[in-house]
Amino acid sequence: MPRPPLPLGKHGEIRTTRENGRWVARCRFRQLDGRTVQVQRWGASMTAANAALQDELQDRASKRKAVLSPGARFREASTIYLAKIEAKREDSTHALYEQWLKTVILPTLGELRLRECDVAQMDAFFSDLEQRGYAANTRRVLRAVVKGVLQQAVLHHAIASNPVPELEQIESPKGQAIARPRGLTLEERRRFLTWMDGGCVEKVCTCEDPKVCHMQRVARGADLPDLIRFGLGTGLRISEICGLRVRDLDLDGVPVVADDDIRLVQVVTMAGNMAWVRGKGLVRHSGKTAAALRVIPLPEFVATRLTARLHGDEDPNQPLFAAGGADGQPTFRWPSNVRRSVRAVRTEVGLDWMTPHTWRRTYATILDDEMGFTDRMKADLMGQARFLKDSYVSRGELHPDAAVVLDAALR
Repeated sequence: MPRPPLPLGKHGEIRTTRENGRWVARCRFRQLDGRTVQVQRWGASMTAANAALQDELQDRASKRKAVLSPGARFREASTIYLAKIEAKREDSTHALYEQWLKTVILPTLGELRLRECDVAQMDAFFSDLEQRGYAANTRRVLRAVVKGVLQQAVLHHAIASNPVPELEQIESPKGQAIARPRGLTLEERRRFLTWMDGGCVEKVCTCEDPKVCHMQRVARGADLPDLIRFGLGTGLRISEICGLRVRDLDLDGVPVVADDDIRLVQVVTMAGNMAWVRGKGLVRHSGKTAAALRVIPLPEFVATRLTARLHGDEDPNQPLFAAGGADGQPTFRWPSNVRRSVRAVRTEVGLDWMTPHTWRRTYATILDDEMGFTDRMKADLMGQARFLKDSYVSRGELHPDAAVVLDAALR
């Protein structure tokens, strides 16, 4: 019966002999490509030869990537998973997953052996999270991280299958109201933008209500009139708006053929966004998916504001909606600062619930009301793999035209 092969990265019995006045240590070693070779090292003494051979074997074995076994701990699998996330995903995603692992997942699951991570154990973990008050959306993120970690164990044949997909779906508590997407109505848009454009331009206020005038000046100082119109007209996320550069605009227009005619369409290219990363601060990186990188046509009211805003001598790499840096030079704006500015003024127009993401929902709702756009076209404009209607399109509004249609049909 043939001798079984050595495991990958392992060596056989070491033999030490004296030859030509020197000592030599030899053994068989199975390389990572599956071939078994003989390795030998010389020394002035038996101990020196053995030590030299051991060092060589350890160096060769260390080149093999970490391999998980059923007895390995969940913590070891999480290290491999995070390394893959760091290599394939953006810094912000890696930082988020690392934080959830460190603060929530590893304190409970970190020391479990992989063979112990069965369906019952995972179900108990997520049930405990629910009892501790973690929101459904948070538990879904944690579930995705745990699933990714255990998938590494599956790839290493440490466990037969991933137990996480076998768990029940995470749902919101019974009786809890489901938050519906809410965009700005036509009346709200008009009222909000009209308020933004109000207030005294001169330093000395002559308005009847100086407090309101002061808040309108705060809005202009935060660049909100242009920034909000841009958000409504493009549907970009606030992190994407803050990451735009002057070079990403084409106000001269790109030629587009339509109805046997060529016209110029002014566009903006979404090529990056801003995110906070632990240890690095605010960084600009490309979108998380290929769908996030896209070209968006600019409505005329947005293009007009941008044309008046730019003078033509700006640095192409300068942020489109810049903030003043510590050195006085334009720098990228923090999305959190924009949200703070919005919170400071939204109460003045009775829109306490509005956030920058509301502008994106408004954009999606307007697109959805236009029957000429397919869901694929809407998804392309929104930077999504598919059009998430239930997540973005406003519901529950009054549709008076329905009464006209029914009256005509049933009179």
